[in-house]
Amino acid sequence: MACLDLLDDVESVSDAERVRDAWEHPMLFQADIVLVDPALPGGQDFVRGVREATGARVIVCSSDGGQEAVLGALSAGAVGYLRKDELTPETLASAVKAAAGGTGVVTPDLLEHLLANHQQAENGAGSPPVAAKLTDREQQVLALIAAGHPTREVAQELCYSERTVKNVLHDVVTKLNARSRSQAVAHAVREGLI
Repeated sequence: MACLDLLDDVESVSDAERVRDAWEHPMLFQADIVLVDPALPGGQDFVRGVREATGARVIVCSSDGGQEAVLGALSAGAVGYLRKDELTPETLASAVKAAAGGTGVVTPDLLEHLLANHQQAENGAGSPPVAAKLTDREQQVLALIAAGHPTREVAQELCYSERTVKNVLHDVVTKLNARSRSQAVAHAVREGLI
């Protein structure tokens, strides 16, 4: 957490040992970004609760990198998911900056793991793929966002304006009845849309 104090755009950093202490912390309702360990007693409920109560962007830092844990956190409204064993001052700082800029954060290797597990489950089940709900353009944009590319890079990669990419993402979030880009990515991965 000390590395966050060194970032230019970070005004203050506070922490709490327990979820109950976090709810009582005077800085909570002024926070833009909240980091949560869902393994703490009450941590999983805190992810959804703090998002709804404060509007803060939530990043989950967990030892559990399983698909269910990641998708559960993103579905609860988290904008990012980092595994503790991969956490460095640089990845944490990068995740906080991305979340502050409105971009979701899932480390590329974790995303690859989720996609691989999802594809194995789809292939092993022998069921036909889920009917596509997204257009080709929406799938391309969402797949790049899921891979961790910021809006500007997605626009360059697909030769769109940033405004077009943002409009496509807004449409996808609305179409999938999600609250955030990260939640849309989680839904799309879970349903086999990307």
